[in-house]
Amino acid sequence: MKIVLTGATGLVGSRFFDLLKSKYEIIPLSSSYGIDITDAKKTNKFLSDKNPDIIVHLAAKTNVDACEDDRENDLKKLKKAKLLEGKDIDFENLNKEAWKNSSSAFGINVVGTKNLSDWVAENDRKIIYVSTDFIFDGQKESPYSEEDIPTPVDWYGQTKLWGEKTLGEHDLVVRIAYPFGYKSPLKRDLIWTLVELLRTKEIVELVSDQTITPTFIDDIAYGLDFLINKDTSGIINLVGNNFISPRDIGVALAREYNIPETKIELTTRGKLYKGRAARPFNVSMKNDKLVSLGFQMTDFFEALKKIKQ
Repeated sequence: MKIVLTGATGLVGSRFFDLLKSKYEIIPLSSSYGIDITDAKKTNKFLSDKNPDIIVHLAAKTNVDACEDDRENDLKKLKKAKLLEGKDIDFENLNKEAWKNSSSAFGINVVGTKNLSDWVAENDRKIIYVSTDFIFDGQKESPYSEEDIPTPVDWYGQTKLWGEKTLGEHDLVVRIAYPFGYKSPLKRDLIWTLVELLRTKEIVELVSDQTITPTFIDDIAYGLDFLINKDTSGIINLVGNNFISPRDIGVALAREYNIPETKIELTTRGKLYKGRAARPFNVSMKNDKLVSLGFQMTDFFEALKKIKQ
């Protein structure tokens, strides 16, 4: 099977490539390889030349604060083009050329995704779009399932949600959260960032009033492999089993790496994120649907022991 992989130099993309390159013919597509997915013509030519069976789409603008900085200009362009219909986009009248070579969140996360999904639809292929827990507002008291209605509170989450909406009914949306466990030379994940901070700083402030669903990165790669072979469509939460606060993650890491827990001090999310983009602070995501298909995720604390080795 031939797979075009976008975001191949990113955290998850590079791990997907490393673990599955012997099983699939994986063709990287990214700006590092000279292709900008916001350029429809170049993207179409690349895809037509390579003719993949599946596109695994991991490329995105993910810096939440940088995405928020794009909101005003993105909205101006959308309103000027009369593309906003409430909270929805009029994709039929979207002029993709107007966003060519755009570095904005809407350009990359929405138009770039639409360029890929349009090619897939025209060529009877499939796209797997990797989305995020940030499409939710974090106000639900119980864990989110695939059936819950997304209500993003920041521009990153909003553009990722619109990206989901460009897909067809035979495509697959895979929502992930806080991938960890791979020492990428290009980007540190949450866990290795915290380990480094705990080793080098006198005090590390961590929040306890936030709940996340950390996900072992190898599970994401092998989970995508599993879903490809199952020919799954629709929406799947490909996330870990544990709902945990950053403070509790810090404590677990301090114990695992023999670092004094006294280095950890509590702070609040209001203080830590003051003046920054809004975030969904309590996003627990259920993986029941994935488990029912036959794929088991690694327990967070077990994964910590694996990556230490």
